[in-house]
Amino acid sequence: MDEIRERFETLKRQLKRKFSTNNKSKNKRKNTNRRRPPSGVQKKRPQSRERIEPAREEPRNRPKTKEEQFRKVPPTNKKRKKKKLTKEEFEKRKRKKRKENIVEIVKFMLPVLLFAVFVFFFILNTSPHMVDGDSMKPTLLNGDRVIVRRTKEPKRYEVITFKPPVKSDFQYVKRIIGMPGDLVWTEGSDLFINHQAEALPKVSELSAANELPDGTIKVNVSEDSLAQMSQLKKIPKGHYFVLGDNRNNSSDSRAFGLVDGQAIEGVVSFRFAPFNNIGWIK
Repeated sequence: MDEIRERFETLKRQLKRKFSTNNKSKNKRKNTNRRRPPSGVQKKRPQSRERIEPAREEPRNRPKTKEEQFRKVPPTNKKRKKKKLTKEEFEKRKRKKRKENIVEIVKFMLPVLLFAVFVFFFILNTSPHMVDGDSMKPTLLNGDRVIVRRTKEPKRYEVITFKPPVKSDFQYVKRIIGMPGDLVWTEGSDLFINHQAEALPKVSELSAANELPDGTIKVNVSEDSLAQMSQLKKIPKGHYFVLGDNRNNSSDSRAFGLVDGQAIEGVVSFRFAPFNNIGWIK
């Protein structure tokens, strides 16, 4: 009996061992099947769990920072409605625009005028003069403002300004008729001036107008002028015989005689006022 028991115990142990080895082999096969996936199928690696923080929502009524306050707001496409102006506001704006335009014109014209004044008075050696009286009608009228060139030598038929040999508060404006070297002679109260003849005509021919040399000018002079001119055969050097264009209303060489060249201010060349008569003087 004891032997049978011993055999039974040994068989039992052997069965246990076999059973345990079979279980181990099955577990190994399962592990290998898990580690090695079938071909063509890639098993995804488990990703590390990241902590996902929920986005913090800012409060809607949060106070703005200084940077946000100073940021430029993008222009909106909404058209602003134009405010209707009253008549008073419109007139104020109109006056303001006029003032601005006048200021701009003055700013532009002031340097131009200063430059013109500098050129006329310093470079060209000129001076302004105002015409007094109507003795030079229709060439010059009373109150006309002209520019006189002081460096230019006068020529025949040019208009000059000069200090007259009579008492006067103003300078005279006249036209040159007789030049130095012109022949002169008198008959009664008449004066004859000729710049073409080489010699005086004979006494018998003086009274005949058709016998006078070409280019002879005949004028009626006063006693003072006649006393001066009757002593001359030619106009002396540096002296001029002048007349006004308005012969019926002019005090000129017919009244006071010849004009000394040193008393001449200059030649009238340009009229700058009034504006409707601006232009060169001939």
